[in-house]
Amino acid sequence: MNLFKLYSRDILGLSVIGFFILSVLGIIFGTIALFNYTSGNTALALSNAHLAAIHVTFVIPALIIGHYINRPTWVTAVEKIKFAREIK
Repeated sequence: MNLFKLYSRDILGLSVIGFFILSVLGIIFGTIALFNYTSGNTALALSNAHLAAIHVTFVIPALIIGHYINRPTWVTAVEKIKFAREIK
């Protein structure tokens, strides 16, 4: 494993964090849609429910990328590189 793969793993890790933030926004939009629906504002509730459905789907790529970057061979290779860089 070279440094390019190490940094690409870091970038993929940051994208996982971004995808999870977007999925949390989906949960927030869903809660707002529920409050709008119970208050009788169905047009705004429908709009927020649509936003919630779009944002919650971002959890799927986050889980796939998270599973991809946490393969045991890749994790041990990264640890070896970090250990070798600390020794120098």
